[in-house]
Amino acid sequence: MIDTACLARSDNPGVGQTRLDAGGASLPGTNESLGFDINLTSVERLLRRTPLIGVGEYRCPIDHPQFAGGGPQKCPYIAFSRSSVRLIPSRGPPQVCTPNTVNVYDVGDGYERHPVSKEGVICDWIAVAPELLREIADHVSPAANDGSGFVFSRAVAPIASRTFLAQRTFFTSVQQDRTISQLEIEEYAIRIVERVVEETARFSRTLASNRAESNRAVAARRREMIEETKCILAREYWNQFSVAELARRVHCSPGYLSRSFSKVSGFTLHGYQQQLRLRASLQLLCESRHNGAGIALQLGFANHSHFSDVFKAKFGITPTQFAQSCSAASLEAMNLLLDADEREPGE
Repeated sequence: MIDTACLARSDNPGVGQTRLDAGGASLPGTNESLGFDINLTSVERLLRRTPLIGVGEYRCPIDHPQFAGGGPQKCPYIAFSRSSVRLIPSRGPPQVCTPNTVNVYDVGDGYERHPVSKEGVICDWIAVAPELLREIADHVSPAANDGSGFVFSRAVAPIASRTFLAQRTFFTSVQQDRTISQLEIEEYAIRIVERVVEETARFSRTLASNRAESNRAVAARRREMIEETKCILAREYWNQFSVAELARRVHCSPGYLSRSFSKVSGFTLHGYQQQLRLRASLQLLCESRHNGAGIALQLGFANHSHFSDVFKAKFGITPTQFAQSCSAASLEAMNLLLDADEREPGE
């Protein structure tokens, strides 16, 4: 069940608890004084709530009824995955969600889910007032407003490494420091939302510029091949692969897989695997029982020096610096990460 003590936390003086029905969902109209409705489930915890945003976490094992899917959404959500699942959105083709991607939902969106591994669903989310999201989208990417009423044209998009680290820093700060003001929460959440809208819009433009496959059956097969490759890399990111081995497992030629994966996913094969390793390292570094050398070998890096060099190149800080910040994450550190100009998610 949801931690109702946490749900009682509101940044509006005089506003009481969000009331819940037996299934953990917010009852219709009970969030009106907070600006917009958030539909919570029994596998979620609301960390902070203001009239403009909500911040929460979602933890759902694969044997829980909620794992099968959700929606329609009452408000827009941006979800940052820490685990991998297959997502079948109500709009768009099935896709594999991993820590390399961000999930975005407009009002009314729904989805089905299928497991990739035994992890289940582990993600953190930001709920956004619909009017705020539209204003952000019109500012960041006005050309993307096609009059459909939807901000996002796709449910899954790649997320840059420093954006990923910035949102992890944001959620850690919110969890650790209950004194963070409403102004800080909203300002920093808006920065993350702006960056995600920018990155998803850029990715959508890149996909649109790629020549579409005229044969639908061939396009569907290519999409299936790429999503299965993502599953393999997500389940076995610590393994050493060759392009030929991956191509054999998804039944295509090495050249075709290499060309197609980069076009559709926004990552090279090597970049996708490397980012999965790096993003998995963040949790391990925060657990004091792990050391840098052990983490490097566990994740498939050649040695500790190789791990440190790649970590610093992608995140802008060393593994040691990140480990030291785990117990004292700051929103200012998040701001510095977002100030970095990183145009692509990975190579």
